[in-house]
Amino acid sequence: MNNEPFESIRAAREKILTEHDALRSSESFISQTKRLQRLTEGVVFGIRAMWMMSRRSSIYNEFLSFRFIDDTLQSVVAVWSLAKEGQLTVAKRELRYLLESVSKHVYADLKLMGKPLAEKINYLADDIPSSSVSFVEDFRLNSYSDSGNKALMDEIRSRYSYLCRYVHRSAEQVDESLRQLAKGISPGFETPKQLASFVRELERVYDVLLILLFNALGLSLAGDVFVGVLDDHRSWPYHKSRFTKLLSKEFDYKAERHAS
Repeated sequence: MNNEPFESIRAAREKILTEHDALRSSESFISQTKRLQRLTEGVVFGIRAMWMMSRRSSIYNEFLSFRFIDDTLQSVVAVWSLAKEGQLTVAKRELRYLLESVSKHVYADLKLMGKPLAEKINYLADDIPSSSVSFVEDFRLNSYSDSGNKALMDEIRSRYSYLCRYVHRSAEQVDESLRQLAKGISPGFETPKQLASFVRELERVYDVLLILLFNALGLSLAGDVFVGVLDDHRSWPYHKSRFTKLLSKEFDYKAERHAS
């Protein structure tokens, strides 16, 4: 039996694996991997700080946002696990679920403030579109001006629309896959540029998630999280992110920020 064809395939495969191992050891790749880790740990830290603060009152037991916080954290961990192994397309699908899920939970919580959890679940089922974020037209957060609120809602729409490209099969998605394959790039063999692009997307989505959850918590307790927890962690990556940075400024009046 002539094994030469199989040997050539095996040799080609080994060459690709060796080259990708070297690529993953490069400074550009490692820096993005570390940033992915920092952003993931940062959003988990922020969400857990909010959940701990929510334990001050039993009212939050009736909030979709906090009763199902484990589902949110589970998805964050799933995104990190997929992305670090190069499964960026699947990670984007999970990011889309995260954005949709948290947005809808917070929307229902704010719309039906003071109502029991069961009523909010029914509202989620009957009054919020199952495969859309069109409800952002009627979504008002307390932490921003009209222009700031519009900017955040536009960001939700924009990120959701982009991530949907990786959920619903489309010609655009197929064309992108073919372009990558033509360059010799397949799932699990991502380039530093691809990873950097994904990490930027992840940061934008997580910035939005944090703002939504802070609004579900309420500005008073959100302020306590910032000045009592986050301000003590100067390296927290979301201190510099677009929307979280703006929200943080709302609490500059607090005496703790002016103490010497």
